[in-house]
Amino acid sequence: MSPVFLLLVHADPQQAKRLLRRLVPVGRCIVHVDAKAELSAFRIDDPRASYVKDRVDVRWGAISQVDATLRLMRTALAECEVSQVSHFMLLSGNCYPLRPLEEFRTFSQLHAGSNFIKMIPLASTRKLHERVRHFWFYEDLPVDGRKFTLARLSRGLLQFLGKLGRRSFPLVAQWHFGSQWWALTPEAVSYLVSYPHEASVKRFLRFSKAPDEIYFHTLLANSPLQHTVEPVSGSGVWDAANLHLIDPSLSRWFHTSDYEEIVASGKWFVRKVGSGISSDLCDRLDRNGNHNLVAQAGKETA
Repeated sequence: MSPVFLLLVHADPQQAKRLLRRLVPVGRCIVHVDAKAELSAFRIDDPRASYVKDRVDVRWGAISQVDATLRLMRTALAECEVSQVSHFMLLSGNCYPLRPLEEFRTFSQLHAGSNFIKMIPLASTRKLHERVRHFWFYEDLPVDGRKFTLARLSRGLLQFLGKLGRRSFPLVAQWHFGSQWWALTPEAVSYLVSYPHEASVKRFLRFSKAPDEIYFHTLLANSPLQHTVEPVSGSGVWDAANLHLIDPSLSRWFHTSDYEEIVASGKWFVRKVGSGISSDLCDRLDRNGNHNLVAQAGKETA
């Protein structure tokens, strides 16, 4: 059995392809490239990497993140021999392995029945609960990184008015959230893609904040598989990080000077790294992750 890696990518194809080349020797990779990006820029010439054909125009903090992830899941289930899959692991192009991936495959095999998806009840704090109780407009008025735009002004005004309302959804007993980056068993992924009320839940979450950190967690927490997920306490996705090192700022890019810190974390992956800014760090992690290959090459050279 091996893990299958599901990748959501939208920018920095150089870094995304570097990550893919690290992953494919250990497990199949299924890639969703944002519909706004050029697909060919992210392709690697390796049959172990395949690409979602029906791509989504993904918008930050919006329900399209959920749609893209579900398409990844469905593509993976259709293309992989599920009985040989230990986990489906969701990554971005800005994630990178901290430890030898052969060891991760062994870890995944040993925990083949476990879901790595920690979750926090949204009702645990008022600020978290606002993610679903109030109206948010990230899908219809997308974030584009600029400070002063009509869309940003309109979104801010509508979200201010949206805080005057209170929403509820009878199909869900309790909302949960957690890190977007998880590793799920084939049983859990099969449950999520066949959930009978998918359209209704997505319609409600269209006006929520960051539904990709809510949808999968909530469905599993209210499912027959709830005993396989881990409830935790906290106030941010870093408190519910699964196999990743995630900085609480959520905006920190890691550099080679951070090497000792991230390796000491004991996590399997780090987020965020990028080409150029993190190239030296990734080089060092590659040497660490391929220490067996480096040792073997040294023997052959001697």
